[in-house]
Amino acid sequence: MNKFLLLILFFIPIFAHADNMGEYYASLKKKEVNWRSGPGKKYPIKWIYQEAGFPVKVLDTFDIWRQVQEADGSMGWVHQNMLSSRRTVLIREEGDLINAPQTTAKTIAIVQPGTIGKIERCPANTEYCLLSFQYNDKEVKGWFPRPYVWGIDENEEID
Repeated sequence: MNKFLLLILFFIPIFAHADNMGEYYASLKKKEVNWRSGPGKKYPIKWIYQEAGFPVKVLDTFDIWRQVQEADGSMGWVHQNMLSSRRTVLIREEGDLINAPQTTAKTIAIVQPGTIGKIERCPANTEYCLLSFQYNDKEVKGWFPRPYVWGIDENEEID
């Protein structure tokens, strides 16, 4: 057997663990989630997130671990069980939450940067997404400017 073939056979089991799902958005499922420097418990914890529902972008997978990125570009690895498919967004800029997807609509609330919202709907190629927020144990729902949020791609559609 030549050296090249032997080398290929040696690396096959390593690549068999990787899933090629592509990048996608998710949110943190638990109130406390360890972000590690690598895909496994042997890697040190970089920080602990303490916000269930926090939006992340999954960049890569390795076995039961997901490499995730947050809005500021920070990356780490989390266990797959710590992620939810429920889509959320992080507000990047202050803006008006309005009652209809048009500039003349009535303001319901002013949403501050750092607020986490749930995506209800986000039609493709539109300026606004329908988001909901928890405020004083009540749900507040309205339309918010798409460019002011992180957690949805520019022309992505969510129904």
